[in-house]
Amino acid sequence: MPVWLGLSSFFPPPAAFQLDIPTPDLHNDTDPGRRYVYLQAVLSSMPQGISVFDESLRLRVWNQGFLDVLNLPPEVVYDGVHFSELIRIPAERGEYGPGDVDEHIRRVTALALKFEAHRFERTRPNGRTHLVHGEPLFIQGEMAGFISTYTDITERKLAETELMHQHDLLQTVIENIPSAISLFDKNQELALYNQNFLSMLDLPPSLVAQPPVKLESIIRFNAQRGEYGPGDPEAIVSGVMRKVAVPQAHQFERTRPNGNTLEVRGIPLAEGGFVTVYSDITERRASAERERLAEKVFTHTPTGIIFTDDAHRILSINPATTQMTGYEPFELLGHLVFGIINLGSEQSLDSFCENARRRGSWNGELEVARKNGEAFPAGIRVSRVDDPYSGMPAHYIWILADITERKQAEERMRHIAQHDALTGLPNRLSLLMRLAQLLPDARRHQWTLAVMFLDLDRFKIINDTLGHQVGDEMLREVACRLSSVVRETDFVARLGGDEFVVILPDITTPSDAAIVANKIIAALARPIEAEGHELHTSPSIGISLFPNDGPDGDTILKNADTAMYHAKAAGRNNYQFFAEEMNRVTADRLNIERKLRHAIARNELALCFQPQFRADGSRPTGVEALVRWHHPTDGMISPNRFIPVAEETGIIVEIGEWVLVNACREMKRWLDAGLPPIRVAVNVSARQLRRRDFCETVAGALAESGLPSELLELEITESSVMENPEEAIRILERLGRMGVSLAIDDFGTGYSSLAYLKLFPIDHLKIDRSFVADIEHDLNDRAIAFGTIALAHSLGLNVIAEGVETEDQLELLRSNGCDEIQGFLLSKPLNSAAAFAFLHAHGRTE
Repeated sequence: MPVWLGLSSFFPPPAAFQLDIPTPDLHNDTDPGRRYVYLQAVLSSMPQGISVFDESLRLRVWNQGFLDVLNLPPEVVYDGVHFSELIRIPAERGEYGPGDVDEHIRRVTALALKFEAHRFERTRPNGRTHLVHGEPLFIQGEMAGFISTYTDITERKLAETELMHQHDLLQTVIENIPSAISLFDKNQELALYNQNFLSMLDLPPSLVAQPPVKLESIIRFNAQRGEYGPGDPEAIVSGVMRKVAVPQAHQFERTRPNGNTLEVRGIPLAEGGFVTVYSDITERRASAERERLAEKVFTHTPTGIIFTDDAHRILSINPATTQMTGYEPFELLGHLVFGIINLGSEQSLDSFCENARRRGSWNGELEVARKNGEAFPAGIRVSRVDDPYSGMPAHYIWILADITERKQAEERMRHIAQHDALTGLPNRLSLLMRLAQLLPDARRHQWTLAVMFLDLDRFKIINDTLGHQVGDEMLREVACRLSSVVRETDFVARLGGDEFVVILPDITTPSDAAIVANKIIAALARPIEAEGHELHTSPSIGISLFPNDGPDGDTILKNADTAMYHAKAAGRNNYQFFAEEMNRVTADRLNIERKLRHAIARNELALCFQPQFRADGSRPTGVEALVRWHHPTDGMISPNRFIPVAEETGIIVEIGEWVLVNACREMKRWLDAGLPPIRVAVNVSARQLRRRDFCETVAGALAESGLPSELLELEITESSVMENPEEAIRILERLGRMGVSLAIDDFGTGYSSLAYLKLFPIDHLKIDRSFVADIEHDLNDRAIAFGTIALAHSLGLNVIAEGVETEDQLELLRSNGCDEIQGFLLSKPLNSAAAFAFLHAHGRTE
């Protein structure tokens, strides 16, 4: 039976093919004609092409679809045509690729002869795609050839391509969504997800690498790493899965252990399963929190905040601004901020706005107006806010801080820095600032300016003896009196201690300054009441003039200070105008001070002794120890030059102790050498007497030298004991109890109260040499000398007259009852060896 008749068993009649005759039983019908008719009907009704080649690769069966699919001309397709002849046509068209056509034919024919099943898709040059499916053909168990079908799948491939394109597009969209997405089907298996699903939930790729991926496995993974909080992981999984079993739309927020907050939204699907979208809202939450904090700051900060547009029109203000200004928001909205902020005269509105716009910020201090018409100083910072898209200025933020208290504090600090805390007067800093203002004006207008440097006489004594509280009260009263005698345009300052400066700008002549100086002297001549004490002081005033006495403030002040020292040297309670000669004297004084500070250490001081005799000249009664200074380069320096400097600088304390110790030692050495006992007199300065340890110093000198205390006499000036009489009495009594003799030196040159004088435990009064010098010719001096002798004797005191140089002076004093004499008439001051020899000789004569 021909092979193609056996094909009828493979092709049942198509349902769409209907014949008017009953459908025959093809398997049992042995009529070849009828079987052929039905076979052709079946092949023609099939939508795909059919070809059947026998075992010799000759075409036996085909249909029109075969020609159409392969685009074969009908004339080349006939029964028995060889496979190789048919494939030559597409080979020559290049459908098998480039190369030799015959080679392509041999290759393809060799493959066909293998009669192996094959299935592939081939797109022809016309763009149509066909599915070629070939199977070997067996009839009654024998190889009979092979049968191939050619199905046009172009539309299907196009649909598949479109579907793949849609799928890729969907996947691209899903992957680029910033949220994480997962889709679980009705079996709770992961059907779709994006990479954000893994990264946002920190899921390892291995967890989803092997499908199917069950929802339960992901829940368990999260539970085991504590994603849902503490607890038994399996219990947590069971709880979650019970909820999943009844899918419902849901939305909630969850904060992961890493601190990130996720918004989770789930939507169930109609066919089962659900889609879940995870959004990381950490930044949104933080931003919302920042906004809440910013709102709190805006509402509750004590600093004023004004928000304006780019033209500085007010858009909003915070409550602190309302509290500062008194304006409610509705009263300011829409108005320019400069309605309440005063730029002052230093800058214009346009320049301010341009600077803020160009620089992006401004800060400084301006006045802000209150609703009640008042104004307050404010520290202001203006910041530009740019539009994020255009980059142009969009808004401005004005920050206002009320700095009233700070300004007041600064003013207080400025006042403290420039004023004396005790008197309230301007201090040195303020003085220099005022001079810096006045001198350029004086130079420009050719004014004369006077600077008066004032120092209070005896203030240190009062302060040290009566206490700082009394001294402070005295300084305050002096400040008031100084301010009361000058003009409003004049300037009074306290430099410290008891030093004051008065500036007199624009005076006509130097006499104007002298008039003010006299007023000051008169104002301070009145007693000052302080803490129950009646105090007396006087000023020493130095005056220098600008521009005559110096070109600048420092020079003018220095020269006024120099003139003040000369006023002190001239007897105090007076004023002196500066003269150039004063600078030479001052320089000499500074030179003396510098050298004097090293005199003791360099062993430049020495003692000499002037004997004291009974008035009848019969025998010596004692010696006065006098200090001498021999400088290695300057030679012998007079005590008149260095003692005042030592007094002023305080070096006199160290010199006085040196004299005391060495005088005691020398007298003890003389006694040990056989000199009859006589007293040694040592001068005591006011500074020494004010020291609390003076009595101990005296006791130490006596103990160290071994000199009997009754052989030591201390000579104390009248003025020093009257500085603080009560304290002087206590000190003198202590010294008296020690056995030390006491003498009032230079009596009559100071002032003293007889009421106090009779209370002092003293042994001698010394008449000052100034009264003795003219006793022969000056009746007043003679009266004072004789009165002093009578006064001393009435108080039970001995009298010593110093400076006796003539026989007439000696006779007048002796005849009027003077007890002892000291002076060049009897002996000049002698060095230690000469004094010992002199005294020893007079002792033998006696």
